Amino acid sequence: MLVYKKILLSFILLFSYVFSKNLILHDYDGPSQQNQANHTLDTTINGDILIVVGMLGGIDFYNISNPAVLNHLDNLQLSGGGGGGQGGGSKPNCLVTSGNYAYVTTSNGLGIINISNPSNPQSLGIVSGTNGYILENLDVHNNLLAIAAHEDGVLLYDISNPISPNYISTIEAENAWSVTLTDYYMYIADGVNLLVYYSFDDSSNYSLMSSIELSNAIKDIAVGNGYIFVAIGSDGVVAMSTIGDEPQIIDTYNTSALANRIEIFDNNKVAVSDWDDVEVLELNSDNSSLDLVGYKNTTRRTMAIATKGNFIYSAEWKSVQVFEYGEVNGPDIDLNMYELNYPYVDTGESYMMTLEVTNNGNSILEITDAYTTNSEFSYDTLSDLNPGESQNVNIIYTANAMNASGSYRIYSNDSDENEIVCETNGNINGANVGDQAPDFNLPIMYNGTGNFQLSDNLDKVVVLAFFAPN
Repeated sequence: MLVYKKILLSFILLFSYVFSKNLILHDYDGPSQQNQANHTLDTTINGDILIVVGMLGGIDFYNISNPAVLNHLDNLQLSGGGGGGQGGGSKPNCLVTSGNYAYVTTSNGLGIINISNPSNPQSLGIVSGTNGYILENLDVHNNLLAIAAHEDGVLLYDISNPISPNYISTIEAENAWSVTLTDYYMYIADGVNLLVYYSFDDSSNYSLMSSIELSNAIKDIAVGNGYIFVAIGSDGVVAMSTIGDEPQIIDTYNTSALANRIEIFDNNKVAVSDWDDVEVLELNSDNSSLDLVGYKNTTRRTMAIATKGNFIYSAEWKSVQVFEYGEVNGPDIDLNMYELNYPYVDTGESYMMTLEVTNNGNSILEITDAYTTNSEFSYDTLSDLNPGESQNVNIIYTANAMNASGSYRIYSNDSDENEIVCETNGNINGANVGDQAPDFNLPIMYNGTGNFQLSDNLDKVVVLAFFAPN
């Protein structure tokens, strides 16, 4: 029996001659060695140095004096752990730089790194008194360091002596996830609330000016050029004006997946790490709406973002990619997914999934070859695509054996991605889509008490997220 299933995009991209800007791929660096950042959580740029933070694998340093090229300099393993192993230790999370020093939140507290020589960065250890907190995002402005510490609020430190931060005070919050500093303002992501604090002088004495409730939990805040951009996860990105003490919402753009980290570039554009893709949003000419002006599907769990000029650095779960925002004169291929995972199929039966191939460039995408590497997967013929045109390619899996893995490969005249690969997986050894989940009973650790029994939640959608907090 042949079962048909369509995989639909969560939104429709209307790319055509009207939409003439996109992201050009320049460079890629994946995990080629054990001591290289993976499980990436953050990235930042200090001058010509790109720093990528991996919860495992350590912290990577790249020279990007040529912004299109990733020149790997070194990998730093934090003392106390956080290296290539899967066990305990100082697992790094978020990082900010100030001059020749970097401050990084870890599972063991606030770490300090001397980055004066990025080819040989030196860990200076953990700041005393910080190992009792769950630390998240952080920011620095002049000699003030602010660290989001979830239910413990926002911790403020004086870093006039950069290797010996001096604790100043704490700003209370219910769940401080992110913090951003400007000359006189402090913006705090407190769950779904954006807290705006103001310092009436050049001190660290802040007063709460406003609290704005948004539709979803805030992941990141970027401020510049009179605007505030706020990433709110599955609800996208909110743009606000900074006029007055009460920021006014201009517009919300619902991105395709999960807006996690954002960074402003080119005055009024914002790059978004959106889990499955990188998106570029821009306030229109009269600053009344937030519009999509750039897009590249990565499907590699884009966790964080950094920009240098028009170059965008996508820090992904186990890789880094460099894109350039600008006119795409030639063809530009995009897939709506890079992995097709089929549910279990009985021997001799078939199951079809659909891959959407799009030309987001400004000239004809010429397909020179397209095929599957495993004979258990058959496929439609892929034709040349005009600018803005898409084609659905049906890929049918007919089960003959267990663990049928392979790929669908496309070769074209796209200059930056002349070969593009979508993995195909059928009847894999392990959990398959559609398999019955085993029942379990586990203690509720947060937002409730007692135990959670899976079988008590039949006919409900249950989402399991597996993370190691320590």
